[in-house]
Amino acid sequence: MPPKFPNPAPTEIRPGTLLTARQAAQHFGVGVGTIRQWQHRGKIEPVDLPGRGPHLYHLGPLALAERDAWLNGADRARRGGRHPDWKPCASAAA
Repeated sequence: MPPKFPNPAPTEIRPGTLLTARQAAQHFGVGVGTIRQWQHRGKIEPVDLPGRGPHLYHLGPLALAERDAWLNGADRARRGGRHPDWKPCASAAA
């Protein structure tokens, strides 16, 4: 089953739009485990780069997954939500 937020075609991926799980977590204000959960739950998938060690994730699908999490209650304190002044991404970066 394809991910809810698929990666763009390899020819559309630009330099600087790939992040490690740690970089993605810092960028979106979540834990590294959250990025891995998004992958496990089928929201995102790593970009397939032959011969590359750590998984790299594209910024666009990450932004969509983050917004989806925000809209589905990730900001609620009882669910371990984010810092009160954290704001979701407005749109996916290409």
